[in-house]
Amino acid sequence: MNYESEWHQRTCAFKNICYNKQRKVFQFYRKPGSIKTPILFEPKLGHIYDFNINNHGFVGLIARASPHESWGPTIVEEWLPSTDKIPYLERVHVLFMHWYVSFNPGHVIWEDIASTYFAMVRLNEYDRNAVLIEYRRFPKKGDEFYQMYQNLVPAFAANFDGLDHYMNNFRSPLVCFQTLVAGGAKPMFSIINEPYTNGKERLLYDYRTAILRYHGVNVSHVPSHHRIVLVNKTQALRRSLRSIKNLVEVKHFIHSTYPKIQLDVIDWSKYTFTQQMHELYKTTILITPCGGISTIIPFLPDGTHAIVMDFYVNKQAYRKDARYAIGESASMDGAFLNYFPHIRKLYYQVRSAEDYVLDFPGASNTRYEASIKINMTRLKELIDTAIQESSIVQ
Repeated sequence: MNYESEWHQRTCAFKNICYNKQRKVFQFYRKPGSIKTPILFEPKLGHIYDFNINNHGFVGLIARASPHESWGPTIVEEWLPSTDKIPYLERVHVLFMHWYVSFNPGHVIWEDIASTYFAMVRLNEYDRNAVLIEYRRFPKKGDEFYQMYQNLVPAFAANFDGLDHYMNNFRSPLVCFQTLVAGGAKPMFSIINEPYTNGKERLLYDYRTAILRYHGVNVSHVPSHHRIVLVNKTQALRRSLRSIKNLVEVKHFIHSTYPKIQLDVIDWSKYTFTQQMHELYKTTILITPCGGISTIIPFLPDGTHAIVMDFYVNKQAYRKDARYAIGESASMDGAFLNYFPHIRKLYYQVRSAEDYVLDFPGASNTRYEASIKINMTRLKELIDTAIQESSIVQ
């Protein structure tokens, strides 16, 4: 972390820091006349005395930060303002930003917001009354990002707000912080980032549990009977749905093959987030397409199973950084789901053109433009495995 180029890996807790509302900068106070102390002992560049160097800040504020999305305070050689003249905020404040792309619940839940919780806990600065401050691009009230913030933040912190709006609550031109936490956001869905996310399993589990409890789920009350939930994906931003093509056939097969097990077909878009949490916690076997819709799998109870659709990697779907080769069955969310050992993951492999259907004329990319056609014999093998491994006596 002493390399200045590793700013996007860094997590920091800042003291002696205030926000200057007129200049719109965070000021880090260094006693006037004091000996300069290095901020970094850079192995190649030597001592570094500034938080902003080589056109980037000291930490990244989002999981996939460019230099434009990095941040660092401005050092001022002045005495800290007197507490009787300006407000000093005692609660921990966390500076962050959300990934400014089309809404995907998985990235908001497990990267944008989760990173703020991780940063506090990792630095031993966790505060149940913390305030999350979005540095830029705070979402409008009512949009999907804002609604998801409302579903998540109260589970572990007191409030969230945009920087400018929050600062307008104070008349003073300066607002000082007892503790300001920033940085630490990492992509959770990429295999190439596993070295930075391995070891966070307990943090992820505790974060997930806090969200369940906030939404009124009794996490000690696990299901005593099997319940299969088959996910019907009906909404997506793209023309394709990446859904289960023969859903009706799958439904009839499960119902006739396992008549004693409750089966529910659920379209998550018709449920509130709170309702989704409660439905998931009553489920023992979840059968779901991959992608954003599957990123709520971690909210399943301990000891349950998720059967997740893979996708076929053709030439158009191939990505160099994704490890999978052309002609292979790819588990889109496998790297992410590995961090949740309380759930057993079973992947329905997509092995050839017989296992998928392109979604519209001219479609060619099997990652984004194809739906899965399930073979009942292979599905039965996975369901039987889930039932056999379960501690529930059917």
